[in-house]
Amino acid sequence: MTFNQVLNAGVRETYPAYLQKKIRIANSVALVAGIIVGVPFTIISAIYFPPLIALPASGTLVALGTIVLNAVGVTALGRAIISLVPMSLSTIYNIGLVPEGDPPVTSMYMVTLSFSIIPFLVFDLREKGYLLFSAGASLLIVASLNYTHHWWEPVVDATIIRDGYIGNISILISALFAFGSVFMLVYQNYLSEQESASFLVKAEENHQKMIESERDVKENLKQLKAAQEEEKQRQWMSEGLAQTVNILREHDDLQAMSDRIISHIIRYVNANQGGLFIVDEQDGKKCLYLQACYAYDRKKFREKTIAIGDGPLAQTYPEKESSYFTNLPQDYVSITSGLGEATPRALLIMPLMINEEVEGVLELASLREFKPHEIEFIQTLGENIAATLRNGRINDQTKILLEESQQQAEEMRAQEEEMRQNMEELQATQEQSERLRAELEENENLLKEKLQELEAAQRETEEVRRVEKQRADEQIQSRNEMMKKAMQKFKAREQELMAQLEAAKK
Repeated sequence: MTFNQVLNAGVRETYPAYLQKKIRIANSVALVAGIIVGVPFTIISAIYFPPLIALPASGTLVALGTIVLNAVGVTALGRAIISLVPMSLSTIYNIGLVPEGDPPVTSMYMVTLSFSIIPFLVFDLREKGYLLFSAGASLLIVASLNYTHHWWEPVVDATIIRDGYIGNISILISALFAFGSVFMLVYQNYLSEQESASFLVKAEENHQKMIESERDVKENLKQLKAAQEEEKQRQWMSEGLAQTVNILREHDDLQAMSDRIISHIIRYVNANQGGLFIVDEQDGKKCLYLQACYAYDRKKFREKTIAIGDGPLAQTYPEKESSYFTNLPQDYVSITSGLGEATPRALLIMPLMINEEVEGVLELASLREFKPHEIEFIQTLGENIAATLRNGRINDQTKILLEESQQQAEEMRAQEEEMRQNMEELQATQEQSERLRAELEENENLLKEKLQELEAAQRETEEVRRVEKQRADEQIQSRNEMMKKAMQKFKAREQELMAQLEAAKK
């Protein structure tokens, strides 16, 4: 156990500061009393006053016992013992040295007096009860020495302590105890100052830490507030986006959808007026057509067409970038209400773009500046509106193509009906040709029969045969010409029908 551990025996952090200091002083006084007073007087008694040796030896044990009592937490008892027992033992020791009728031994009286300061060292003024009791008992013991020294007959010869060098040693011991006690008190004050300085350093460090903690707390609060504001802005954007998407889904008509969208956006971002322009084409040139206009809680009925590249609004189409103005000229745009006219403080022009293609332009004017999250919100809405405009345009084109397809289907059905009729006519022509061919064959057979008859009658007259043959030849030629004409007509009709079929298939 180190010296500081002995001095701090029984000191608890839960004790008040004054009590911790007094416990350390009590341990110091007990250590000084035991070493500087108890041990020397035990040695002196062993050599010169053996019958009295029990008194200094007991005082040494009491001094060490005080430290033990403080260590176990019985601090009030320990300090009371060190305040009274050493003085009492020194008084009894003095009584044992003085015969009846003689005054007390001066050197021992000084030792007793030096012990009388102990109560004022080990008790604080806030411990008035203990201090008054111990101080009063000490004074009473000192004052009663002249009246109590004859109670015990001396058993030793005190000449060497009264007149010899042992007396001087006793005086020196009492002085050493006083100086030792003062030194220990000064040392305790020094330790207290060191501890106070350490506390001040720690307090300063804690103060700095508190300042840093306060700074961190403020920064965290600032970050938390910023995060809450960002979350609030994200929630605001999400709600507005959901409402806009619902409007886009509810309307199939472009004009109705445009009117609802522009009015919703202006009210949601707390703007004052705005317009929704869509990309159109007039006379083969691209332009921006004002599809919907809204201002001061009412729909505006205006027709406006802007050529591409004509002013900041139309430049948004080729540049594909938004424009934000906060310093507008007086005559650029005015906000009109029932209360009068005013120049807007901020103008936002946002392209409605999807897949790097601009489908329209949104223009918003406000008497206040737009916040960054509002601009981001409008940009996000632009993509959804552009997608809806593109889908509407595709649907319109699909509708036109569907109508054209239906018209072409009707024409195809008409052509098919005409072809069917032509095929029926061709089939009738073929049937007629077959009948003619059959008739021709029948005529040929008849002709053969007649030829046979003519051959039979040939012998009758050559003139008859020649006439009949000439007549037959004429009939055959006439029939052949008729057949050839019918075949030519059939083939011409067939080629015409085939050409019509090929044209219909294309």
